[in-house]
Amino acid sequence: MKLQENIDMSPAAKYSLQEQENMILNAAEKCIEESSLLDFSMAKLAKTAKLSMGSIYKHVQSKEDVWIALASNMYRHQLEVFRTILEMPFTTPEKIAAISLLDHNKIRSFSFDAQLDNLVSNPALLQRGSCYWLERMFKYSKLITSIFNQCLMDAVQSGEFKSGEVYVEEFNVATWSLIAGYFRQVQEHLSWDSEDKILLNDIKPLVSIDSIHIRSLQRLVNAYEWATPLSKEGLVKVCKHLETVGYR
Repeated sequence: MKLQENIDMSPAAKYSLQEQENMILNAAEKCIEESSLLDFSMAKLAKTAKLSMGSIYKHVQSKEDVWIALASNMYRHQLEVFRTILEMPFTTPEKIAAISLLDHNKIRSFSFDAQLDNLVSNPALLQRGSCYWLERMFKYSKLITSIFNQCLMDAVQSGEFKSGEVYVEEFNVATWSLIAGYFRQVQEHLSWDSEDKILLNDIKPLVSIDSIHIRSLQRLVNAYEWATPLSKEGLVKVCKHLETVGYR
């Protein structure tokens, strides 16, 4: 019997493109955990993902691309967490404080979040990334900025932020500088244990409502005019709610 002609006899793809992407990034995390952000190899990545090098390079063109891709997922996760916080039953000042009162160990994407964040802040590194992953990473980064800006604009419209729209950008820059600066200070106290080959924190992040950082943040927030200023009672309420939802 004559076989039907023009039948496509090529085998179906074993994994979809999205499945391959997930496999590669999961493997990248494992490789980095086993070595470091700088020392993992693309060959080890392919072996761990159980994909050919050709399949790997369809998704990421270099180690820089791997870092940017991981950072993209990290920022996407942060965006989801921040959106959740901004929907919590808090005043806007309490929502700002909640960012610092989070237990970042419970919401981080990777054990190397802080190091990855620093790494992808390097302009020389970003120039070696592909447009695809750079666009994704910057999209989530810009969305994080956008949702906080919108939160403050909503507070202006409702009359909660009495200082007015003219101070929205200034408030955002001031509070984010304080928050980012504090966590950068914590990161600078990392030390290397050569015997156990692990990174250690010399100081514990100060996330109690009586910490210097929270007191400073409270003073900064209340330097602006709010319908309801940030109070210690409000900070206690925020902590309890974060504990309830597993963020603290």
